[in-house]
Amino acid sequence: TDKMKNLDLTPVISDGGVPKDKPHLCQVSRNNPWDKGMLAERMVQEMQEAIENKSGGIFHYEIKNTDRSIAARVAGEIAERWGNHGMEDAPITVKFKGVAGQSFGVFNVGGLNLHLEGDANDYVGKGMAGGEIVITPAPGGEFDPHTTPIIGNTCLYGATGGALFADGTAGERFCVRNSGAIAVVQGCGDHGCEYMTGGTAVILGDVGVNFGAGMSGGMAFVLDVHNHLPDRLNSEMVEAIRIDTEETEAYRTYLRQLLQAFVAKTNSRFGTEVWENFSRYIGRFWLVKPRAIPTEKLLDIFVKKAA
Repeated sequence: TDKMKNLDLTPVISDGGVPKDKPHLCQVSRNNPWDKGMLAERMVQEMQEAIENKSGGIFHYEIKNTDRSIAARVAGEIAERWGNHGMEDAPITVKFKGVAGQSFGVFNVGGLNLHLEGDANDYVGKGMAGGEIVITPAPGGEFDPHTTPIIGNTCLYGATGGALFADGTAGERFCVRNSGAIAVVQGCGDHGCEYMTGGTAVILGDVGVNFGAGMSGGMAFVLDVHNHLPDRLNSEMVEAIRIDTEETEAYRTYLRQLLQAFVAKTNSRFGTEVWENFSRYIGRFWLVKPRAIPTEKLLDIFVKKAA
């Protein structure tokens, strides 16, 4: 229109510093991926026989933060042949050292166990269906795992099974939309356990604000030494109760089992402290659960049936 012809967009349009003699518009139909996925392809090649023969084994790799979605290719090869849980009796254990890029262990399946000495970025265990992911600090580190992030944001997003044990804290939106995985970490950021529908999270430390928002299933055990949880809990759909009563003994037993597994997998110093002095710490734990599900029904629905 005439009005549009008179519109001068020069003040709001920038060339971003691109020289006049260089292309300012797309010149090709597509860009070749920068990430060639070399580590992922190497893993598939070296594990192919173990997968096809269902023989399992132990493999070792160095990893860096440009290695993304590591183990997804292997998980796909396993699932294509044996389904999500078909290799649980002959697992492949992969031991990594270094820093993992985004989506480490994404779509993990039963029979694929990932152990990382180092730390990982966002989306660890996204959509995982089985297996285990164990992350421990690199040897020689001087930081305190109890107060230091070891995994990034949105870990276990949409997970349906498996277990994550991380000897350190997690970022924001930990266990969002988790529907079946088990996780133990030493703290998490804002929006933890948001929209959870199943599974169990154990948080051995502080949580951020808006914890449990929209959480309609599953449960979380939070060690709240500083008594912060009541102010950080989104209580619209969940409630926090203590588990140091006679009626909640079954929950204490379940929590001890998870702590025992966490210590066995990670050799966590603080986890060991809590495990060995459980009677001293139990009064500081909260059980966060959906209001709509009676306490006496929670274990039957989300733990015994899953087992």
